Amino acid sequence: MNRYVADTQALIWYMMESRKLSSKAARAFRDAEHGFVQILVPSIVLVETAFIFARNRIAREILDRVFALTDATDANLRVVPLDLAVAQAARDFGPAAVPELADRVIAVTARALDLPLLTADPQIASTDLVQVIW
Repeated sequence: MNRYVADTQALIWYMMESRKLSSKAARAFRDAEHGFVQILVPSIVLVETAFIFARNRIAREILDRVFALTDATDANLRVVPLDLAVAQAARDFGPAAVPELADRVIAVTARALDLPLLTADPQIASTDLVQVIW
């Protein structure tokens, strides 16, 4: 089964059914809905979503849906922790590569898991540190 890592914006746009979500990312999320792929959501995405909600940029429904995600290994949308492997992979990502800490942790998670990242972030896409799907 193919797997991807999703960044905060991609996950929120998916949940909002936003037209901003690229066709490739939308296809990955649809495939996850049908059980064909698994999308891993770094735990920091939940924290970042809470901050976005606190700034009144998303509805409570989106926040609740993000926090309803599970860490069950067989879930189509699965939360993964910031663990030792992710922390060790962070050595390759300095602030010059990806300045925003949450974005850096998300990219590092994809690198640690050796998975492509669903992101529209141009700073992450401009690095060779992780494969970006958008």
